[in-house]
Amino acid sequence: MKVFAIAKRIIKQFLKDKRSLAMIFVAPIVLLFLFSFILKQDDSKPTMALVNAPQIFENELKNFANIVDVDESKIKDQLKDKEIDGAVVFKNEKIIVQFEGTDNARTSAVITSIQDTIKEITPSQFELVMDPIYGSDEMETFDSIGPIFIGFFSFLFVFILAGISFVRERLTTTLERLLVTPVKRWEIVFGYIIGFGFFALIQSLIITIFSINVLDMYNVGDAWEVCVVNILLSLTALTLGMLLSAYANNEFQVVQFIPVIVVPQILFSGIFSTAFLPDWFKVFGSILPLTYGAEALRAIMIKGQSLTDIGLQLAILLGFSICFIVINIFALKKQRSI
Repeated sequence: MKVFAIAKRIIKQFLKDKRSLAMIFVAPIVLLFLFSFILKQDDSKPTMALVNAPQIFENELKNFANIVDVDESKIKDQLKDKEIDGAVVFKNEKIIVQFEGTDNARTSAVITSIQDTIKEITPSQFELVMDPIYGSDEMETFDSIGPIFIGFFSFLFVFILAGISFVRERLTTTLERLLVTPVKRWEIVFGYIIGFGFFALIQSLIITIFSINVLDMYNVGDAWEVCVVNILLSLTALTLGMLLSAYANNEFQVVQFIPVIVVPQILFSGIFSTAFLPDWFKVFGSILPLTYGAEALRAIMIKGQSLTDIGLQLAILLGFSICFIVINIFALKKQRSI
């Protein structure tokens, strides 16, 4: 029958396409493993420091948190370095809960442990006071992870734009015609970067302005510095999209890269906290550009830091871009020799 003949052709076609087979069978397993590993940390206990706490409170808190001995003068430094997740200071009939403030998962774990403890001992004579180092005690979840979304959407759509557009340049033989001209490979690469980068620049500005001015996203830094980080992150996505498109035969294959390249980055960018994960697992996040872009955006918008304070993250993003550009130039050399 013709129906089975068509089905047989499709099956043979897919069996020859190893990339599609990997997307169907391997990618879901890998992503499920990453999601399960990250989300299973919810039951982990936060690490807390106590100052002037009644013995009954300390004994009960041990059921919900790991208590460490920290000098009161060093608490803020250890919170900033994320060596501890929170601290509880009893002062003037108040329970002052201190936490870093930029990691929503850490903050939630600290507050939940305190609230559960209070429910058990009901110390009505104490007033609960939140004292974050960064941000505000009125910050909502969206304010905490909002900077990550700014970076993520910039990265995602520029990656798709660059990948699909570059593949289209090849399919329409525009790139092939350029390669047979005396134009140097680096000139072609930088020409495409500037051309696509123009739209990436506009997109970055629109996303930043909309997020801060329309959505009223929490921001204590300079908006232009947010734009700089966003533009640099978009440049990384642009060069990566161009590079991977060199190994795609059509637009569909570019889209196939999204589960492998983009989804893992959102897992390690800070929307899902890796605070309670083992160090070996966090290594995955250290090789992903969005990890550093998200850190830089949160540092500016929530901590109020400047570009000089996040120089390391900016240098790493620039390093990613330069690396992708160099590989792009060599990839064009291979295509020119074909």
